[in-house]
Amino acid sequence: MRVDARTIIKLAIYSFIVGALLYWLNWSPGDVYGWVINTLAAFWDWLVGTGLQYVLLGATIVVPVYFLMQLKNKRRS
Repeated sequence: MRVDARTIIKLAIYSFIVGALLYWLNWSPGDVYGWVINTLAAFWDWLVGTGLQYVLLGATIVVPVYFLMQLKNKRRS
């Protein structure tokens, strides 16, 4: 992957803008990361309460088996 100077300058400008916005809002990186973690934890708690955890658990078995079967069928062709 090649990164040119234009991309580096864009990233620097976007980083400055986001950093200035976080400074203006008086948020630290820890606040942002903590919010993300708490939101994911609340979402997981909601999933557990709705029974979707069993769908996710089943998907951990079904999806890899499906891909293995697809790979096996592709080798035959």
